[in-house]
Amino acid sequence: MTESSFSRVNMNAISYLSYYFVGALVSTLGIVLGPLCDAFHKDYSFIGQVFTLMNLGMFLPIMLGGILMKKWGLQKPLVIASAITMIVSILLFVSPTLTVFSLAVTLIGACGGVFMTIGSYLVVRINPEEKKRSSSLIFTDFFFSLAGATLSVVLAWMFKLGANWLAMYAIMGAIGALMLSITLRSRFPTTEAPAETSTHAVQTTAEPWGAAIYLLCFALFAFLLAEPIFTLWTPTYLQDRFHITPENAALFTACYWWAKATGLFVNQFTVKLMKLRTFLLVCALIGMASILVITTSTHTQLIMVACGVFGFFNSGLFSGLMSYGSLQVRNSPPTLISALLTCGTVGTLMFATVSSLMNSYFGLHWALGTAAISYGLLLIALLAAIALSRAEKISHAKATQASA
Repeated sequence: MTESSFSRVNMNAISYLSYYFVGALVSTLGIVLGPLCDAFHKDYSFIGQVFTLMNLGMFLPIMLGGILMKKWGLQKPLVIASAITMIVSILLFVSPTLTVFSLAVTLIGACGGVFMTIGSYLVVRINPEEKKRSSSLIFTDFFFSLAGATLSVVLAWMFKLGANWLAMYAIMGAIGALMLSITLRSRFPTTEAPAETSTHAVQTTAEPWGAAIYLLCFALFAFLLAEPIFTLWTPTYLQDRFHITPENAALFTACYWWAKATGLFVNQFTVKLMKLRTFLLVCALIGMASILVITTSTHTQLIMVACGVFGFFNSGLFSGLMSYGSLQVRNSPPTLISALLTCGTVGTLMFATVSSLMNSYFGLHWALGTAAISYGLLLIALLAAIALSRAEKISHAKATQASA
């Protein structure tokens, strides 16, 4: 299939909806936790453990996403995942038992993993130019935060009107139906970018990844270990240290999320004004300074400001690191995008265990301090990746070839 035979509008819509789906799945867990505990007469820790099935379900297709895309293409996995989401949502309404719910969150998590992998790959695939790719990935990531911002309001309103926890999964089913309708009427690009010449086709097949990619994989792991540790432990840490109410402590993480959503919208333009490595380095340095203030300051007002700054400058890191990793080779294969996402997802899977152990042995301060340590490792990995990067050489070679 030629590059002109697919619709960029539809590909972008699928990418945006993929991130919105995963954002809806992840960011609303705290909202549905209470209604689920009431419905099944279980405590918070039990339902929280059930949600680990969702994380495991999401991890597997992300890990195997590159292989799935190479074998089945892009459309078929999306159609299957959309259909499963709809079927599972209907099944929950027919039989809303704990066993069915456990199975449902596992399957919907797996569908989210498929959407996340293919959505990320589509952005990379249809945006070969560095600045446009980085900008598009950041804007796509905006829809992840948008899901949390919008659905938290919608669900709160629905629960106030008397709806139960099934309302959340009705919404997921509706998103699955929308994804299915767009996917079925779309034509997709191939999973291999077109070679510019026959010589480059040979080079692309045998092209090694290089050390920078592995360093960026670790940086993504460190980032997605640090961020959920920060959002999990900051309210409890502030309540314990400054003796503030849970409602006031929640404002600090709310400040973080709103600043991050703002940053995701703004930074799609900012990244076009500077080199991607400069953008990443500035964000990581300011983020490092912010998390150090949060973990060491004795002034709550300063911590609130630091939370906002941390959120704003964190906003472009995930997508920026993904983009920088994909630019380390001439043509990014699905396996590369899958590897980058997989390493990040491992951080998400480990954050609760790592930080809980730190809390058990060293207390709340060090539970939160684990986020600062992880962020420091991110910064070191990023500096090393920049030093070993091949992205700039590849970009220069492409520009030279285009002008020749």
